[in-house]
Amino acid sequence: MTNARTGNVQEAPVVSVVADDLTGAMDSAVQFAHAGWNAQLLLDDCALGSHKHGSVSAFVTDARALGDSEARTRTRSAASIGAERATRLFLKIDSTLRGSVGAQVGGALDAWQRTRPDAFALICPAYPAMGRTIADGLLLVNGTPVHETSIGSDPVTPLTTSSVAELIPGSCVVPAPKRGRWSKESLLAAIRVARTTSSVISVDADEQNDLAVLAEVVAEFEDDVVPVGSAGLAAALATVWGAGLEAQSRTRQNPQRMIIVASSLHDVTRSQVAALSARRCEQSITWAPTVREILDEGERAAWLSAVRATDLRHLITVIDAPRQRAEPSGAGEFKPTELIVQTLAEATSSLIDGRTSIALMLLGGEGARAVLSRLGAQRLHIHATVREGIPIGSIEGGIAAGATVITKAGGFGRRTDVADIADELLSINNEGIRQ
Repeated sequence: MTNARTGNVQEAPVVSVVADDLTGAMDSAVQFAHAGWNAQLLLDDCALGSHKHGSVSAFVTDARALGDSEARTRTRSAASIGAERATRLFLKIDSTLRGSVGAQVGGALDAWQRTRPDAFALICPAYPAMGRTIADGLLLVNGTPVHETSIGSDPVTPLTTSSVAELIPGSCVVPAPKRGRWSKESLLAAIRVARTTSSVISVDADEQNDLAVLAEVVAEFEDDVVPVGSAGLAAALATVWGAGLEAQSRTRQNPQRMIIVASSLHDVTRSQVAALSARRCEQSITWAPTVREILDEGERAAWLSAVRATDLRHLITVIDAPRQRAEPSGAGEFKPTELIVQTLAEATSSLIDGRTSIALMLLGGEGARAVLSRLGAQRLHIHATVREGIPIGSIEGGIAAGATVITKAGGFGRRTDVADIADELLSINNEGIRQ
């Protein structure tokens, strides 16, 4: 990589990724792994990762559903660790701008500006490969304004607008040219103008090449910029920041069993679990507690005891969140709580019990975080993707050390992705026979 100011060839920087949930941290960090970086997700504050050139350490704040004050504090704290150890910071936000995005941007800037007072945030959550684009300052999902899709009625972080300026108050929007596309030079000039009026700037993008141009512009500002986006921008930055790195070959384990934990209530996840159950009804078993079994202490203990008695004769065990949408009182929508994800995590832990030949597929960031914490995992070494936006890695530390882990955000993927990935990892053919 060439220094934009001096023209000298430099080593790849040390990058810190700060993400608002675990699946987001994984699907961004894996973009760096693809480009030859040594990428890991840190789950334990005491297990700080490598700070050698060409390394990426991802931190999870769990800030998405938090109030602005707490979200800003947590993001500031995680970004401060990065500011001490890394030469570049990437803030990973939700590709559909759900949750406390503005506060997270503010927290990242708070930390980065302590030693880089001229730093500014450059935001583009577009992920064209997954249908997320930005046009005229509006966030679209497969061409539809995001607040008009099912994402807009998310049970935890709903959206009432698709305007980036409204979703990130105080930001300055730089729309794409009316004719043609951005060149590096024209985008750089537009951002420099916007920077005179705001330290938070957002940019349109509707294809991956737009993000490639944006990444080149980010490189021009070196450590004076905090790029903010999703895995789409992470992929472009990994290439630009890591010029000269070579992809690393990794050996994938062949698990004997799989446990799938579906904590997300998103319709995409629900459809994927249903497709898996329909295809593998004879090879799989599903444990899905009711709301009552979660909330009642005695019934919860009985349900967990039944799960523990499972002898894993089935190739696939699904631990599923309650399907009911109504609370016991009948008032309002049912929302995942800490008790729910902790119960799913406890059930998963009881089935692992030191078995590293079991692969984990974790659907939903909150549940993934709870499961890995329960297992005592310290880090995840991130290897590759099994599908766009669905990374695979291995666990370090805890009772599942060495086990394969796959994470997927609730709203990502095709209906058959979970079933297809299970078949591939377990080497099951169309007749349901292991090859």
